[in-house]
Amino acid sequence: MQQIFDGLVEFDPEAHIVPALAVSWERLDPLTMRFHLRQNVRFHNGELFDSAAVVFTFARLLDPAAKFPGAGFLQSISHVTAVDASTVDIVTRVPDSLLLRRLAWSVFILPPRAALQPGFGTHPVGTGPFRFVSWQEEDGIYLEANASHWLSHPSMPTRLVFRFMPVKKQLQSLLDGKLDVMTELPGTATLKVTVNPRTKVLKKATFYTVSANFNTTRPPLDDLRVRQAMNHAINKAELIRYDLLGNGREIASLSMPGEVGHNPALKPYSYDPIRAQKLLQQAGIVLPLRLRTITKSQGLRAARIIATQLRRVGIQLEINQVTTDAEVLKDMSNRDIDMGIAGLPDAMGHSCFLQNIMLYSKSPFSLMKDAEYDRRLEAVMSELDPNRHERMARELDRYVHDQALSLFTYQQVRTCGMSRRIDFTPSSTGRLYLNRVRFGGHPGENAR
Repeated sequence: MQQIFDGLVEFDPEAHIVPALAVSWERLDPLTMRFHLRQNVRFHNGELFDSAAVVFTFARLLDPAAKFPGAGFLQSISHVTAVDASTVDIVTRVPDSLLLRRLAWSVFILPPRAALQPGFGTHPVGTGPFRFVSWQEEDGIYLEANASHWLSHPSMPTRLVFRFMPVKKQLQSLLDGKLDVMTELPGTATLKVTVNPRTKVLKKATFYTVSANFNTTRPPLDDLRVRQAMNHAINKAELIRYDLLGNGREIASLSMPGEVGHNPALKPYSYDPIRAQKLLQQAGIVLPLRLRTITKSQGLRAARIIATQLRRVGIQLEINQVTTDAEVLKDMSNRDIDMGIAGLPDAMGHSCFLQNIMLYSKSPFSLMKDAEYDRRLEAVMSELDPNRHERMARELDRYVHDQALSLFTYQQVRTCGMSRRIDFTPSSTGRLYLNRVRFGGHPGENAR
């Protein structure tokens, strides 16, 4: 989707907001932002991009009947109006300081005529740097360069092919020169890729962590000392070694360096099992303490390592259920659990993204009710002054840390395998903007 479609704004590799289909914007009042649209842009099918397409897109995404998965993150938007063909106003119900980041993350502009036609989902049409060619289910997805895109350049790929294959086959294809980009390279394979004359390893700290949301509405996790004990029982260095093969950094809260709102003054909870046991004793916990846990499948390896570490201080995690992205919301509706463990990507480059999902009482994924936290989060999200917003977000980050509102672990350093014939900088958000790929001195090549 990031190749075929454009949003009004997008992220650069370091998660800063940059223009896309909107070339500029300004705030008219606390509830209204005006966007000035890029002109002379057409969708891949020839439809003209203008304000009508923007109004259509938001109406569709906000319509409950459309069941857009990201609709919950757009609920601050009241309506979108066209001022003229190249200007739109987005009006929110409350002041929303995260609006631009919401748009960069979840809104791709659709062509009004084509989007209503049968088959749009399997033959998508956007304004993006690559146009859809074909989807061959046993082979891959084929795209070709959109030469009229405003970011088109001579050394970008003329064609993209997305392959689907097991990890072992991916690695061998990369080493043989049949793949250009392997986005998730196992740590055990980095030496093979480094010494291969065709390939190289690229590492990038991304906004991804594994954490746990605590059920603070009942004992024992309503007690701060128990939550602190669990954080002191986690050996983050060991977790990074065995879960990420060393490709991670210890973090002090749910936030990560590079995110807006990250508080760099916070120090990670020390690994101190003796202190953890004393805190459990002070809280009157009778050991062993058994906690019912639900785990997302991609966080299962980390959950098992965490369970082993907690067992050393007398806490036994019962991993009662393993869920998936498709089922997690339904499975989380059963509140008879003490905690959930999951891998968590921050798609917005802001500390409030994961905090909102994991901790906010109005989130369907949260097991927590903390009126003070809710008040602080809502204040951050509605503060429009950039300096006050940053200060308040960092204070909220400290509150999350001091109250041990989650299990704090690591920031993942993503390891990619790449062909030496290309230059490419991955994004901190994990977005894959492949129009940024450059072939040094060899325009018109293809990327796989």
